[in-house]
Amino acid sequence: EDLYTAKDVERVRKFLTEEQENYCAITSIELAPKQHCLDHAHDENQFVRGVAHRQANAALGKLEGVYTRYLSYWYPGKLSDFLRQCAAYLEQPHDERFRHNGWIKKAKTMFNALNEKQKDQVLKELGYETGSNGKQRKEIFAKLVLDRNLGYDTIRKTIKEAQ
Repeated sequence: EDLYTAKDVERVRKFLTEEQENYCAITSIELAPKQHCLDHAHDENQFVRGVAHRQANAALGKLEGVYTRYLSYWYPGKLSDFLRQCAAYLEQPHDERFRHNGWIKKAKTMFNALNEKQKDQVLKELGYETGSNGKQRKEIFAKLVLDRNLGYDTIRKTIKEAQ
């Protein structure tokens, strides 16, 4: 059956919501009132797949867009194959031999979220001068994170203790 109007969509959404016993077709989480929508395939046929939570549906749409834009031209499988492989990859234990340098930005963000007194405390604890204003504290911390004798674990622990 082809849907033409908002009333058609509402009728089918209500029918499928009842058929799915008020659970999201994607996450199997119970649907809250007004938080469900009619999900459909974005292929040439545009068939309805089920009723999904708005956020799950939006996330799935983003994933399908990413597949179309970035993966489909080089990846030989379907999006579902890729997502299964991603899930298996994400469930593997982390290789803890190397920490990505993204930790530096994360540490700076954590430091910047502190108040000035807490920032002073972190700088003192790590053996650095505190600076006389916020700009100086940021500059000192920016140099501090590059101190290879400290590392992310030490810096993160010190920031957490200051909070």
